[in-house]
Amino acid sequence: MIGALSARPTPFHRIPAARKLLGLCVFCTILGVTDLPVLNWAAFGAVMLASLIPGRWFLSLIARDLKMPAVIAVFIIAFQWATGHLVLGLSVAGTLMACIAAAMVFSRTTSPAETLGVVDRGLARLRVPEVARRRLSLAVALTLRFIPALSARADHLAEAYRMRSPRRLSWRIVPPLALGALDEADQAAEAMRARAHTI
Repeated sequence: MIGALSARPTPFHRIPAARKLLGLCVFCTILGVTDLPVLNWAAFGAVMLASLIPGRWFLSLIARDLKMPAVIAVFIIAFQWATGHLVLGLSVAGTLMACIAAAMVFSRTTSPAETLGVVDRGLARLRVPEVARRRLSLAVALTLRFIPALSARADHLAEAYRMRSPRRLSWRIVPPLALGALDEADQAAEAMRARAHTI
């Protein structure tokens, strides 16, 4: 879960973590109150274009992280279309993809230590107790690392499914993916307990 940081340096690595996190929060908040599919998908396109700045390799990295979220977005659109709310489905899916893509850029270019430091300093200014600060900053860091880990697990499950079955990939990988996510979370909790963290 904590191996998502890009080993290759990019221009985004040089931007202070606090600025990136603030930008991510503002970006997602604006998209959250915007219900125009065109704007939401344009924002997603802008994030993907920004991912080209370091090179095509970085764009490929972000695109790979977005495989599972893309499947979820398709399900959202299909469901809303079936219920007669296609515009809503497009808006929600666009917001989902744009926010996750932006979070992936942040996650790939910001170390967990930087993320924890920014969150902890921000909460300290608000006079939040130290124990609560540690828990919240840890939760933020783990959340930002969880999506790449989930995406990698989905890729492995999809590959295993294709090797065993000639049928097209379907919803059948969702239950093992969910169980795998719970197992990943349980392992992370055990690792933190072993290091004397309290959660």
